[in-house]
Amino acid sequence: MQYFVDTPTEARSVRRADELQFFSFADSANLFARLTNVSGDRQLDAILVRLPAGQPPSEVTTHAGEEFLYVLRGEITLSLEGATFVLHAGDSAHYESTVPHGWANTAGDETVLVWVGTPRLF
Repeated sequence: MQYFVDTPTEARSVRRADELQFFSFADSANLFARLTNVSGDRQLDAILVRLPAGQPPSEVTTHAGEEFLYVLRGEITLSLEGATFVLHAGDSAHYESTVPHGWANTAGDETVLVWVGTPRLF
């Protein structure tokens, strides 16, 4: 049976802190670091997000899948289909991505959060 199942390896299963590489997109000051390895046909994606203070809110969007946020430091305002929720360090949110959603750093300092979602973004 093991012949048909991929054997777990560190390269496929573990992401080391010293391997994290932050990247950004041209239209955003936010920084992103992938916490999951890109391998196989996995559906779950986890990303460490750093949102500087004073940035405009993300655009409201919808897409297939689910999302989970966990705020490590700072504060964000989460908009879900017009309802607004303020999340502080230690707070989390879980929602269907088909619901119109967006978020913004509403703190005076950088906000750091873990974003987990399906399907993989990139």
